[in-house]
Amino acid sequence: MNIWRILDIDPTEDISTIKKAYAKKLKLHHPEDDPEGYQQLREAYDLAIKMAKKGQGKPRMEPILVDPSLPAEEEVEEVVPTQTVQRVLSIDDVHEQLDRDNQVDSIDDFIEQVQALYDDFPARINHENWTRLLHSDLVWDIQQGRFVRERLFDFLEEHHHLPKSVWVKLEECFHWRELIEKPYYMDEHSEEFCAYYRKQLDEPGLRFDTLLQATDIDHDLFLSYRDTAYQALKENQLELANRSLNAAIALFADDPDLLRLLGEYCQRIGDMDGAIDAFSRIISLQPDTIDNYVARAYIWYNHQHFTEARNECEYILSQVPNHAEALSLLGKCQLELGDAALAKATFQQLLAANPHDYQALIMLTQLRADMVKQAKNLPAKERDLALQPLIAELGERKGLHKQTKQALRFQVIYTTVVLALIVLFHSLFSGAFEDHTGLGPISYVKHVVNGPLHITSAYEFDRMEPDQFITTRITDAHPLGIFQYQQKDADGNSTTTYESYISVAKKGSTVAPSAWAYIGHLDGAPVILLATAEQAVKMNETKTLEIVQGKIQEMPEEVLDDAEEILQQPGLKSTYDATSLVTDHLIDAKQHKLAWPPFSAAFCGIILLLLYRVLFRTLYKIHLLTRF
Repeated sequence: MNIWRILDIDPTEDISTIKKAYAKKLKLHHPEDDPEGYQQLREAYDLAIKMAKKGQGKPRMEPILVDPSLPAEEEVEEVVPTQTVQRVLSIDDVHEQLDRDNQVDSIDDFIEQVQALYDDFPARINHENWTRLLHSDLVWDIQQGRFVRERLFDFLEEHHHLPKSVWVKLEECFHWRELIEKPYYMDEHSEEFCAYYRKQLDEPGLRFDTLLQATDIDHDLFLSYRDTAYQALKENQLELANRSLNAAIALFADDPDLLRLLGEYCQRIGDMDGAIDAFSRIISLQPDTIDNYVARAYIWYNHQHFTEARNECEYILSQVPNHAEALSLLGKCQLELGDAALAKATFQQLLAANPHDYQALIMLTQLRADMVKQAKNLPAKERDLALQPLIAELGERKGLHKQTKQALRFQVIYTTVVLALIVLFHSLFSGAFEDHTGLGPISYVKHVVNGPLHITSAYEFDRMEPDQFITTRITDAHPLGIFQYQQKDADGNSTTTYESYISVAKKGSTVAPSAWAYIGHLDGAPVILLATAEQAVKMNETKTLEIVQGKIQEMPEEVLDDAEEILQQPGLKSTYDATSLVTDHLIDAKQHKLAWPPFSAAFCGIILLLLYRVLFRTLYKIHLLTRF
């Protein structure tokens, strides 16, 4: 079938022409209404785009889509010309065709308006302009709206540098998030762009208005570099982040968001001077934004420049007197600089402004406890003079003690919740581990570290624990007439069952055994093992079995009862000493492969590590609150 005939255009390398033709035809072959027609149209579209990108849009011989159901070497029958009768169009047919042509022209006009808006950068970043454009009757028309939606999504795939507010407005209008979850939609559009679209809705987004002063740059190129740097930092790809940051800075170096990314990059690589320079530049551009001063204060503090961090905090507090982060950081700087009295006053101010700031309460409690401890180490006369005001102050501050009790109560409740979560995730972790690997976490680690244990005597076998992997050699093997099979109950749940041939024969039922029970000698002592069909055939022939990686299993009660009864037979009683039989467990002789832990176990393990970290930090806070 001719792809250009399906698209109803002449062979071309113009991708825009191909897309317009595809959009025009899509209204006749929508995947929900005409899946077969849509599939044929989609194959033609994909091949035409592929050829256009390779410069093969105008081949000497037009490409044909061959029906794979036809034989490869089947000759095409000669087409015999037939006389055709021209169909007379009714007036309704004419009007319908005109409506379709007008519809396509209207959609093209709409996309041209979108292109014009996108090309005007100041207008592009104003979401009100998009709101007015999306109020077009064409967008809300039931028949044409879906074609507008498709064409616009195609357009945005190549023109996607928009503020978050515009993406939100587009989602409110077209609901693409729901659509891109459908398989056919992902087939039509790039998976990469669909992921990008989700991020624009879910992530905070960078600012665009600061670029209005950059009138002589390629805005899309700059935004592309900035986006790449942002994503690279999120994924810790520092080399890519460095290249993208340098390329963006070469275009426009006064974008605060770009400088903030540069500061983050410098901190990641340990370049304190670079980070300070980046945030100093941001402050020169936005001198009234306090958060920039806070970020610079943390850089000073994290690199142990406590004097500079203190001065930064003092400036912040001169502008915003009760700024919580600045007060907390100032108190820590004062402690690092050895001024406990000033630190105490700072934390008191913070606690007065924020009564529920438990970090400030803990720091203040610890400070006072340390001061009392230091005072007790002074000589007697000086100790009394130092302790008297501290004890008087502590005694008068009943409100502080009340706050301490409230904080302690909160921390205890919080710790209880964390412990409950730890117990829950331990259960989920162990359950996922055992269901997938057949081993508990401890047994799994033992096997990974030690490997299967080689045993040569019944004494060693008797001391084995369940789930332990072993290698050994069994001699004098003999079938017990007991087999293992899976039995399903009325609800369809499967359980492992053991039964003797005699019992099954009496019931007259038919089962499919999954393993057979044998008795054999391990260094002269009788042991019971479960063997596969292949192993059973081998033991019937040679009476021996080399177990490469068997597993210890608890002895099922029904197997032991049947085995003790069977061993009373004269032929077996003289060969196997039932009094020496290990009755606690048996050997599952089939070769077991150790499976990797499942993803769910790994996920639960990560959550457990985080919960334990939270638990220990909470216990440390409780320790600080109860020290004095």
